[in-house]
Amino acid sequence: MAPVEIDLLWNALRIRPTGWHRVWSLRRQIDVPYEQVISVSYEPELARNGPIGLRLPGTNAPGYYTAGTYWRFWDTPKVRSFWVRRHAENCITLQLEGNHFDLICVEVDDPEAEVARIQEAIANHRPASTESGSHNGASADGAGDESGNAQRM
Repeated sequence: MAPVEIDLLWNALRIRPTGWHRVWSLRRQIDVPYEQVISVSYEPELARNGPIGLRLPGTNAPGYYTAGTYWRFWDTPKVRSFWVRRHAENCITLQLEGNHFDLICVEVDDPEAEVARIQEAIANHRPASTESGSHNGASADGAGDESGNAQRM
């Protein structure tokens, strides 16, 4: 079982630590709306380096296990991050904007597949371009449709 499961909801990602990882990270879940995800990537080097900042709340066994919230408040930009990491080579990283967290780094079973799955969900959630449609705000009866206006004239 992965330390973290990521559910793709209709409007957000739900990040859920599993088993004892939930206890050690002191988080049941984190919901992240798709619009707040700047990037999602597989960066084992970042995970290997670990978080910078004050751990509050969470658990840390240096060089072995990291879980919880980390705050770097003494520098610019200030960063709040969430981590669940034991094996850095299985971690994915989400860069966020407008969320409680600025960065989330969590361990999953298959990081490359998880990154692809999340990127596809984000791409599918983006609104379709309005330039491709020909309805331009038409009502159900076609009164505002350009083709409807052409037929009346």
